[in-house]
Amino acid sequence: MFSRISPRRMSQLFFISLTLFIGWRFALWATALEQGRLPSVTRPPSVDAFLPLSGLMNLKYTLGTGTIHGAHPAALLLFLAVCASALLVKKGFCSFVCPVGFAGEMAGRLGNMAKLARPLPRFLDIPLRGIKYMLLGFFLWNILVNMPVPAIRGFLSNSYNLTADIRMFRFFTEPSTGSLITLGLLLGLPVLIKNGWCRYLCPYGALLGLLSFFSILKIHRNDQACTHCGRCAKACPSSLAVDKKRTMVSDECTGCLTCVESCPEKEALRLSTSPTGAAWSPRTVALLMVMLFLLTAGAGRLSGNWKSHTSNRTIMMEVMKMKKMMPPAAR
Repeated sequence: MFSRISPRRMSQLFFISLTLFIGWRFALWATALEQGRLPSVTRPPSVDAFLPLSGLMNLKYTLGTGTIHGAHPAALLLFLAVCASALLVKKGFCSFVCPVGFAGEMAGRLGNMAKLARPLPRFLDIPLRGIKYMLLGFFLWNILVNMPVPAIRGFLSNSYNLTADIRMFRFFTEPSTGSLITLGLLLGLPVLIKNGWCRYLCPYGALLGLLSFFSILKIHRNDQACTHCGRCAKACPSSLAVDKKRTMVSDECTGCLTCVESCPEKEALRLSTSPTGAAWSPRTVALLMVMLFLLTAGAGRLSGNWKSHTSNRTIMMEVMKMKKMMPPAAR
């Protein structure tokens, strides 16, 4: 059975399974704290992957002070790992790792089966793709430009950041109207519009798209071997004109290798460092992504910058304060 699953899908299933396991462990930890008792399980540091803004702030703090803040250190390391993935294999994180990307793909499949999913026309597609860049610009400007290091230190140490993961947990367990709208867009938009969330609304994807211009590996097309059948462009999830480019440098290329796998000519398309460089297979890319994040976790553990330095007792006190500030119906 597993031999029929593509390496990319295997990578996605590995990370989605890991995410569900981490989520289960985190739920046990967070539920205990919300009930006012010290948890019997340890907090899984990998949950910090869902705190990219904390990671970005910690990056500026680290550059300004030379030390990593102890509140959510894994957020910084995982943020850097995600950025590194874009410098290696385009937006490979989006197509091989990201659980949100996986959910969007599955929603898109449902849309295709129901014949609902459609790409937007070019005159709408181009300006709407700018939304994710405006969101990215908002975060980068306010964090990297407007917030000095002392303000960053204050935010990373304050109650809001210390309980950011608990607040994220409540996003799913006690969703507000805003949470439901966000989840609706995340899962519903790809059913109606091809790659709706990732293509138009994800600021993380926008950052990776910009970094991917400097990616070591890119899709290269050998014009002499190409028969111009157009299968690669038709198969491309991002609707890129792969059959018309010698080298694909688009910020929307996710390095998923769907174009390469759909090509009937072996030497026409390849993921490589240059047009004549050795081709990277989907299996190699999948292993690279898995190893990148496993090595990041290992490096964090060895350096003492993986687990949060904030004690469970401190977090429990902050959670109790947070609950007291909420209206009775939300407690």
